[in-house]
Amino acid sequence: MQLTTLVTTVDFFPEAFIAEESGTIVKRFQKRVTFNSNGLKSYSTVTALTARHEWSERIANGAEVTDLNLEQMPRSEYAPMAVG
Repeated sequence: MQLTTLVTTVDFFPEAFIAEESGTIVKRFQKRVTFNSNGLKSYSTVTALTARHEWSERIANGAEVTDLNLEQMPRSEYAPMAVG
């Protein structure tokens, strides 16, 4: 999901897919916050429960859903930050 305000664009990309009897479940999301004024980005990993709460809070505060991220975040975007 992508949520946009005048200040930020926040993307949530599914990160961990878990197969369960009831179907495929997303347990974690990669979160990317882009500051619209300068393009700076911040990255973090959040649980599905935290993501749902944040979606509700941001929408209640006026954010618009501007896209749906159904695929994982491209590895090329955050792999350089990984410690290895």
